Amino acid sequence: MIYISGQITGLELKEAQANFEAAEQHLSEHGHTEIVNPMKLVPYHPDLTWKDYMIEDIKAIFDCKGMYMLSNWKESKGAKIEHAIAEHLGLSILYQH
Repeated sequence: MIYISGQITGLELKEAQANFEAAEQHLSEHGHTEIVNPMKLVPYHPDLTWKDYMIEDIKAIFDCKGMYMLSNWKESKGAKIEHAIAEHLGLSILYQH
């Protein structure tokens, strides 16, 4: 299972969704069959906080063997945290070019 990580906060919702959808499609085309798209993991709800999303995302990472970093990941506090977790867990990390 591979987890997609990248910037969400600070982007328009549709732009973030499009970025993650494109990554999911790319991974699927390259043979990945189990893909965790955090934009689909917990659907947007105005009452949820950044922390609420991160808790669910981090739980999902522990079930994965790899992580795919979107090119904008360094612009995201959450993606940097996810990257650090992936490194500490020894996950395979791929980077979007």
